[in-house]
Amino acid sequence: MQTRTVSQTLKNLYQLGYLQRQRNGSYRITDYIKLLERWEIGYTETLRPKLLLGTFTSVGERKFSQVADNIINLAKEQNFLIGGELGAAIVTSYLNPIGATLHVLDNHRLIAAKLKLKPSPQGEITFLQQFGVNNALGNKQEEFIADPLLIHAELMLSNDDRLIETAARVFNLYIEDATTLRENCALRARLITHNVETRLNRVSTKLLEI
Repeated sequence: MQTRTVSQTLKNLYQLGYLQRQRNGSYRITDYIKLLERWEIGYTETLRPKLLLGTFTSVGERKFSQVADNIINLAKEQNFLIGGELGAAIVTSYLNPIGATLHVLDNHRLIAAKLKLKPSPQGEITFLQQFGVNNALGNKQEEFIADPLLIHAELMLSNDDRLIETAARVFNLYIEDATTLRENCALRARLITHNVETRLNRVSTKLLEI
């Protein structure tokens, strides 16, 4: 991202009340929840349609639980991230998933072939192109899991009560707590200008990437 674009976006976020300027020239987020809501709107309406590579379903009569095991095993090998229902199920140990969102780099056709999937307009497995940097959860034991922000956004696309409830659990576990935000989730990129190195919370960083 160009420095001029970053600077303008930071200025816009500041004027909208999402950021507070510090004496050293950096910015501090003033309202995480408000910024998250803004990011999810931008993600849903603007970014996600550009990232969508296709929806797929299993070849044959396999249950999703069988496909899910293959997805988890293949994620480590093919370097993609698991999000959506399956990602939420893994990080919350709550949901019984019937679908998944796979955040891939540039090999979605190979992954689909290895998983024995076929294109389907109503497919339960969605492939999205990864964007920006550091899209993973950040936990080394679960490095193949997508960022909770992405998982939450995917769940909120549905009006299904079970997914909305699960999204609330993801929010409570990984997004809401201020300490978690600062220590584990605060930094998603380093934005460098000629004179100032500005560090932002991951929510604002992903907003800049839309």
